[in-house]
Amino acid sequence: MISIADRAVCSDRKASLFLCILAGLTASVLLAAAANAAVDEAWGTVTNVVDGDTFDVTVEKPSDKVAYQVERVRLADVDSPEMDTEEGVAARDFTYAVLMNKKVFLDIDDGSASGRDSYGRLICVAYMSGVYGQPIASPCYNRLLVDSGYASLHNFTNNEFIPKNWWRQGQPADLRLPWDSDEVDQNNSPENQSQDLGGRLKETLERELLPRLQDSAEKELDRMQKEGWSWLKGQIGLNSTASTKQP
Repeated sequence: MISIADRAVCSDRKASLFLCILAGLTASVLLAAAANAAVDEAWGTVTNVVDGDTFDVTVEKPSDKVAYQVERVRLADVDSPEMDTEEGVAARDFTYAVLMNKKVFLDIDDGSASGRDSYGRLICVAYMSGVYGQPIASPCYNRLLVDSGYASLHNFTNNEFIPKNWWRQGQPADLRLPWDSDEVDQNNSPENQSQDLGGRLKETLERELLPRLQDSAEKELDRMQKEGWSWLKGQIGLNSTASTKQP
């Protein structure tokens, strides 16, 4: 007969195993997401400038999201004036002067499978090239375009990028950012950015982490652990959004 003490030890071991599985799978998902972001995910030479925030790149080093030898790039989270205005022409000329026939490095949006917008353009944070052909991490061209007055800053929620992350690169921690102003668009507020990040994290958990945790629970855990799994889902409020199998 198993004593009460032995049962307690067994229960503790099962709980520890469950928590280890949870922590390990959570870490693997988050590390995979972090690994997807790279300054030099792809690179090539700018061979045509459409307007201030859009240009064509002849690709030299592709990524899995690059489908063509020449790709049209739309800079993420910045917006230049339209070409039917004097400001739009000036923005295009600035981008032409800085980037035309120059090597650029592209961090392509991981917020969608293709990294593209509805027009088929790659959504990117673009980085310029140094004297030895290396990427210059700060400032990225998205920021340079805004700093130079040829584009406005936005936090478009249909891509993975959060502007304040690439805006601060290489800058002092106390640097005043555009969204520190009372007049900033609410789309750029830290509160709104936190909500966006939270929504994307929950979506990732539901899509990738929960099914893997459930499979592990069904294969490796007994009835007590499956009951703990059901309790955990109830606590984090995902019963209504993730499909589950009843033990």
